[in-house]
Amino acid sequence: MRLTLLSLVAVVLFACSAPPMPPLADAPYIDVASPLRGIPDPGADPAVVLLDLAGEGHCTGALLASDVVLTARRCIALPWGDASCPAPGPGIANSRDLATIRVLVGDDAASAVERARGRAVVLPPGDALCGADIALLLLDATIDDIAPLVARPTGAAVGDHVRSVSYASGQKLVRDHVPIAATSSRELELTEAPCAGTPGGPAIDEVSGEIVGVLSRSGPACGSADGYDVDTRTDAFSSLVSGALAEGTMSHAADQAKQKKGAVDLGASCARGSDCAAGVCVIYGGSQYCTRPCSVNDACPTKNRCMETQQTSTDCVEE
Repeated sequence: MRLTLLSLVAVVLFACSAPPMPPLADAPYIDVASPLRGIPDPGADPAVVLLDLAGEGHCTGALLASDVVLTARRCIALPWGDASCPAPGPGIANSRDLATIRVLVGDDAASAVERARGRAVVLPPGDALCGADIALLLLDATIDDIAPLVARPTGAAVGDHVRSVSYASGQKLVRDHVPIAATSSRELELTEAPCAGTPGGPAIDEVSGEIVGVLSRSGPACGSADGYDVDTRTDAFSSLVSGALAEGTMSHAADQAKQKKGAVDLGASCARGSDCAAGVCVIYGGSQYCTRPCSVNDACPTKNRCMETQQTSTDCVEE
């Protein structure tokens, strides 16, 4: 009897200590793009605009009203030195001529159309860029045919996911389901390929459709395998945003529309992870399509379930 009990205990202990069973051979197979670089935006973010800096470079901005664009301060001002953080001194040298900043609408720089120019700007006090890389450009003409985005007055948290949008190499790029890896009182760290977008691009909460961050800079280096992007938190400057909207001509709440939508290409056909906004291409059940990671605390969209893959990750699979 004692030997029988000891045998049962041994079996239980072995079962508890054994490694988890490998996924079945017919489990989903995925190809993952790492780091996440993004794909050309398929027209999902018209309120994200291109800023031409007098022919000296480009930045990204987001319409918050028909004549108010949210962007990075380094796009409006001329940075001092290399504008690194932490800064060894003042971050700002002087400001650009606002009338030379062209606001263009379109998903491709080659075909984007100029709709307005800068006329005034609302900036944080002081001359720092680190933790204050945000600006609101007031336009000399209204852009009335595009629904603006909304800057959220409350903060984002570690583990939240965003859609980040910015222009790079002449195209508007989108990266879906980007995790927020770290936060401070004024900045967010996003787990995405660094230097793959121009400053000023919005980080849009994927649940509410509201802007929670503005792309400031990348770290620790552009080619780093563990690189990331740093965004300035919009909630840390909610009074600045409100003040700029009050100066705009169409700033009341009725003229603002939250963009509530999921992944821009979930379920779209793909050949590899780099074809997908969230960087994951799955093969399962005779189909091959774009999807995204999932977990116990990160539920899949409707008509998808979270499954373990042959690579032992967990990703959303169509039911």
